[in-house]
Amino acid sequence: MAKELNEIRIIELFRKHLDSSPHIFMGLKSATGIHEDAGVIRLSDGKLLVVTTDLIGRKTHVPPKMTLFQMGQKAVTVNVSDLAAMGAEPLGLVFSVGFPKDITTKDVEDIAKGMNVAAKQYGTCVFGGDTNQTDDIILAGTAIGITNEEQILLRSGAQEDDIVAVTGWIGGAALGLYCLKKGIELDFHLLQYTLEPKARLKEALILNKLKAVTAAGDITDGLAWEIFKIGEASEKGIIIYEDHLPIQEKVIEIAHAYNLDPLELALYIGEDFELVLTISPDKWELVKKKCAEMNIKITAIGKVISDRKILMEMKSGQIISLRKEGYDQFKTKF
Repeated sequence: MAKELNEIRIIELFRKHLDSSPHIFMGLKSATGIHEDAGVIRLSDGKLLVVTTDLIGRKTHVPPKMTLFQMGQKAVTVNVSDLAAMGAEPLGLVFSVGFPKDITTKDVEDIAKGMNVAAKQYGTCVFGGDTNQTDDIILAGTAIGITNEEQILLRSGAQEDDIVAVTGWIGGAALGLYCLKKGIELDFHLLQYTLEPKARLKEALILNKLKAVTAAGDITDGLAWEIFKIGEASEKGIIIYEDHLPIQEKVIEIAHAYNLDPLELALYIGEDFELVLTISPDKWELVKKKCAEMNIKITAIGKVISDRKILMEMKSGQIISLRKEGYDQFKTKF
């Protein structure tokens, strides 16, 4: 691959040569669509069909010790996560699957069972697809969801003084990925973030009903990268605070033991299937109350600012600029 090509450049090339149609509510050619991970088709009565696609391959996306059952689960999860980030309820998924000649019946059944278990967790199903022969196990999924024009969550709605919040914990999945690739033993409950990630669909749909979220995205490509996307789409800046980031003490301890920076793991590596949200300040107490009732972990980590910079205030009080950097499969970190 040419050195100048990366994921963003490839998308730009497709955007240059593809056309759109009037029934496309949002897509690659629309001003907001370039910032989103799904396309949206306009239906009748204000309803919107959200369509997203994601692909994983065993050689490029599957860490050591991930079983084929878990690979099947993850193939569903990565697609549903994009629906969650847009506040869409899943209708179903289809998959194009590629298998090498030496694939066994058990291998195929393990993948199918993993897909089915994950789909059921999200209240949906895999209802069709295609198969072909390939040199690797390739699972290319398309998830279809439904929402409406009033409820769709986009990255472009953040307003000045909105609270920036994240669900769950961050950094653990990146640590697990590093340890798996280096053959380092790690407690299974930490490895689960990497081997069995969960899309935050329930959280997205619950919070969306409160009409409190102004912008949203998932942080599978790293928190910093996602914050940059929201900032650019909303034409705003964001400042986050180091001492507010929900990184587990165990993750910090293990990272330091292997000369890793926990902030680098949380900000730039990715694999966390959490949501980053901007929330109206007057709705924050309502959001916290609802999350407490539903046992949802949510943490305020910063705020939206008018100055179009992406910043972090360190524990020392120093304010630094975050790097516009995240997971890029053409430039893997480790």
